[in-house]
Amino acid sequence: MVRSHHSANLIRPLVVVFLVAALGLLCSGCHEDDVEEQLGRMSAASVEAAYDVDTDPLICEWINNAGQTLVSHSRRQHIPYEFKVIDTDMVNAFAAPYGHIYVTQGFLDFAESEDEIWVVLGHEIGHVVNRDSIKSFKRSLLMNIIAAVIRSESNALGDAVGLGFGLLSLRYSRKDEYDADDSGTFLSYRAGYDPNANIAFFTRLMTDVEKRKPGSWEVYFMTHPPTERRIGRQERRPELDPENVEALTHIGRGYSRRAQYSQAIRYLTKAAELDPKAPDLEIALGDAYAARGEFDKAAERYSAALELTPDDSYAKMQLAAVEANQPYQAPGIAEAGREHATELLAQTHELESTAAVTMATAATQGAAVSTDMTDLVAMVKGMNRRLMSLADERTEVSEALQQLIVRGNAAIARANDSVYMLERVNQHLGEAGSEIKSLLETTEAQLADAEAGHGDPSDLRVMRNAITELRRAVGTVELATGETPKTLTAVRGAQLAAEKTTTLLEGLVRDPRRRRMFADDLRLSATRTSRQAINALHAANRARRMSIKARSHALLARMNLLGIGASPELQAVYDKQVSHYLLCPTAEVRAMRNEGLGYGEAAVCIAAAKSLGTRPGRFIVQEGRSVSPVGSALREGAALSNANVLMKFLATAMEQEREAFEVEPAA
Repeated sequence: MVRSHHSANLIRPLVVVFLVAALGLLCSGCHEDDVEEQLGRMSAASVEAAYDVDTDPLICEWINNAGQTLVSHSRRQHIPYEFKVIDTDMVNAFAAPYGHIYVTQGFLDFAESEDEIWVVLGHEIGHVVNRDSIKSFKRSLLMNIIAAVIRSESNALGDAVGLGFGLLSLRYSRKDEYDADDSGTFLSYRAGYDPNANIAFFTRLMTDVEKRKPGSWEVYFMTHPPTERRIGRQERRPELDPENVEALTHIGRGYSRRAQYSQAIRYLTKAAELDPKAPDLEIALGDAYAARGEFDKAAERYSAALELTPDDSYAKMQLAAVEANQPYQAPGIAEAGREHATELLAQTHELESTAAVTMATAATQGAAVSTDMTDLVAMVKGMNRRLMSLADERTEVSEALQQLIVRGNAAIARANDSVYMLERVNQHLGEAGSEIKSLLETTEAQLADAEAGHGDPSDLRVMRNAITELRRAVGTVELATGETPKTLTAVRGAQLAAEKTTTLLEGLVRDPRRRRMFADDLRLSATRTSRQAINALHAANRARRMSIKARSHALLARMNLLGIGASPELQAVYDKQVSHYLLCPTAEVRAMRNEGLGYGEAAVCIAAAKSLGTRPGRFIVQEGRSVSPVGSALREGAALSNANVLMKFLATAMEQEREAFEVEPAA
C-alpha cells in the first residue's frame, strides 16, 4: 500500500457512519466486475486527491512498459491496467481494484535493480488478478456502502474520497500476500526478468531495513507478512530452483536481451554444467562472450557446440568470426596527453582534500540528524498506530465533523511527509559522501595510468568532465548540509503540532459528550498543523532538490569513468544498456559518444530530453563552457529524480560488465 494508508485511518470512522446507515442494503443485481470497477475508480480518485501523481514522461513510459508487459503474461487481461508513480518518500506499492497500480518514489529509490521493480509490480498485478480487494471488502461492512453508491450512481467527491480512503485502510490476508509473492516471481520470470530479485529484495529488508526500522517503511511492515517466511516460500518456487536447467536458461537469455552479458553468462554457465549435451546453451554462451569481446572464450563455446552438432551452420559462422577478431589494444597516450593527465591528477588530489573536509562535516551533522530523527520517527509511528486504532471505532458524526476529520487527517499526513522526506535526504547525503570518495579514488587510478601513457587520448576529456561533476557534487553536498539544521527545526515544529491534532481527533471520535469543544480546538489545530507542515515540506524539499542534484552529478561522473578504456565491444554493450534503460535508439547513444561525450553526459542529456520532450543535443555542453548537463537540465525543469533511478540501474549494469571483463580473463 502507498502512504495514504496512514492518511486513510482517520477517514475510516467516517466511512463506518455511512456503512451503518447502509447495513440493510445488499449488493444484489451488481455484477462483481461492475462493483470492482467502481471500487477502482473511487480508490484511484482518493489516492490521486491525496498525493501528486508523477507526470514525467520518462518514468511514466518506463513503468507502464514494465507493467503492461507483465500483464500480458497474467491470467486476467480483459480489464484496463494503469501504472503510476506517486511523488512521496514513503516506501511502498499498492494495487487498487480493477487494475489501478501505484508505486512510490520512495520505493523506486530503494530498489537496487529493475528486476526488483518488476517482481513488485508482478506482486501487485497478482492482487488484481486474484481480486483480493473484493475478498477483503466482502469480509467488511464496506461492501454495503459500495452497493449503495453504485445503485445511486453517486459521484459526490466526499463519497468517492471518503470511500477510497476506507478502501486503502483494508489489509490483505497473509495467504493473499503469499499468493501475490508467487505472482511476482512467476510474472517477472515469464517476462524474461530475474525472479531471484524477489529474494534479494526480501533479504535486504530483513538484514538492513527491519533493523533500522525507518519511518518511511512503517506502512509496509504493518501490511505485509514476516519477511523470513516470504523468503522461504519463494525459495521453493521452481523458477528459483538452482538446478532447474530450463529456468536458468530462460533467465540467462533474458539478461542477454538486456545486454547484461555478465549476468547471462553466470546463469547459462550453470545451466550448461547441469546439461553438458545442450548445443543451444553453448551457442548462447558463445554469443554472450562474443558480445563482450572475449573472443577466446566465445571460440571455446562455439567449438563445444560443434562437437555436439557438427553441422550447425550458425556455430560455424560465429566461430570463424571470433577467430578472425583480435583483442582490443588501446592506442596509448602521447606526451602532451600525459602532461594533461598530470594536471588533472593534481586537480583530483586538491578535490580529494576539499571533499574530505566537506564529507567529514556532512557525516558529523548527518549522525546528529539521525539521532534527532529517531525521536521524530518514533512520533510518526506513534501517531500512525493511534490513527489505526481509530479505524475500529464505531461512532456517528455529522457531515460537518466528517469534513473536519478529513482536514485534520490531511494536516497530519503532510507533517509526517516532511519527516519521511528529511529521512531520505539524510540518507542520500550519507551515501553521496561514500560514493564521491570512491569515485575520486577511481579517477586517481585512471589518471595515473594515463600519466604513464596507457589508454586512449579521447578518454582524457571524459575524465576531466568527471572531475568537474565531482567538484559540483561536493559543493552541492556542502550546500545541502547547511540547509539541514533549519529543515530539522521546521520538521520538529510540524510534528509537535501534528501530535496535538492527533490527540484532538481521538477526543472528537471517542468522546461524544465533549465533541463540540474538541471540534473547535481541532479546527485551530488542523490549520496550525497544516501551515507548519507546509513550511516544513518547503524546507525539506529545498534540501531534497540539492541531494538529487548532488546524486545526479555523482552518477554522471560514475558512468563517465566506467566508459574509460572500454573496448569497442564493451562500448557497444554500454550503448545497448543506455538504450534499454532510457528508452532511446542505440544509434542516438552512439551519435552522442561520437561527439566526444562520456556515457554519463550522454545519459543525462537523453534522460532530460525524454523528461521535457525535446532533443538531447539541447543539453550538450560546448567545449570550454563551465555549465554541467545536470545544471542545464534542472534549469529547464527536467525531473532528474526519476532519471537518477534509471541511471542508478544503468550504472550498476555497466559496472557488472566492466568488473566481469577485468576479472574473467585473469581467471
